[in-house]
Amino acid sequence: MAWWIALQPGWRLADDRSFKYDTPKSEDWHVLHKGGSAGLYIVVVALSWWVRELMPESPSFRAWMAVHDVQWVIDQITKRLTLAGRKRPLEDSAEAGKAKRYVPTLGYGHI
Repeated sequence: MAWWIALQPGWRLADDRSFKYDTPKSEDWHVLHKGGSAGLYIVVVALSWWVRELMPESPSFRAWMAVHDVQWVIDQITKRLTLAGRKRPLEDSAEAGKAKRYVPTLGYGHI
C-alpha cells in the first residue's frame, strides 16, 4: 500500500494519506497513465499476487480496498481518455484503408 500511495498524484491524497475520490476538473493522471513495467500493468500484477496469497480464513480488508481503488483509478483514466477524444474510431484514421481485419474461421480448414 505504501508503494501505491507513493504513486498517486499529489491532489489525490488527503492530509491523513487517505485517498480523495472527488476528481478535480484539471486532474493529472500522467504518473499512473503509463504502460508496461512503469505503469498500471505492474500495479495490477502486484495486486493480483497480493490477493492470490490471502488466506481464506483471514481476508485482508486493505487488499480488497486496494483492488477497489486501483479499479477506480483505471475507470477515471479511461473516462478521461474517452472524454478527451483521444480514442478515435478507425474510420477517422488515415490508416483505415490499410487496417488488417481479423476474420475468424470455423476451424474446418479452408473452404
